[in-house]
Amino acid sequence: MTMIGICGDNCLYCPRYVATRSGGAEELEKVKDLWIRLGLIEHGLPAGEMICSGCVPENNCAYSGLRACVYGKGIENCGLCETYPCELVNGAFDKSEGLRSRAAFVCTTEEMEVLQKAFFSKRENLDQRHFEKYEKKSP
Repeated sequence: MTMIGICGDNCLYCPRYVATRSGGAEELEKVKDLWIRLGLIEHGLPAGEMICSGCVPENNCAYSGLRACVYGKGIENCGLCETYPCELVNGAFDKSEGLRSRAAFVCTTEEMEVLQKAFFSKRENLDQRHFEKYEKKSP
């Protein structure tokens, strides 16, 4: 099952998204602790500010330029773009690889498995969307 975001993340595995959907403040605190270990946020951020409902304009996004591009083109994600892959999405792939490197030092095996499904499979997720789109157009 997938819910592929603008950048290729699979929201259904994202710890923030999962914690938000479960509605548990305790779950958001666990995600906050993970994000701190990963260097994604500072200690003082209230866990309630980590609520995420997927790719919607009102959410804070790590890839704001990419998001603006996708929304400007009126498409669901980068894999559906005619210019995929582009410099913007390649930057997202690079950022994810940097996160994967940091995560290898601070995450448990279970956390790494979740992060792999959620964030570290961006390219594969978008490649699949791109392939599906253009396969349908072929005779």
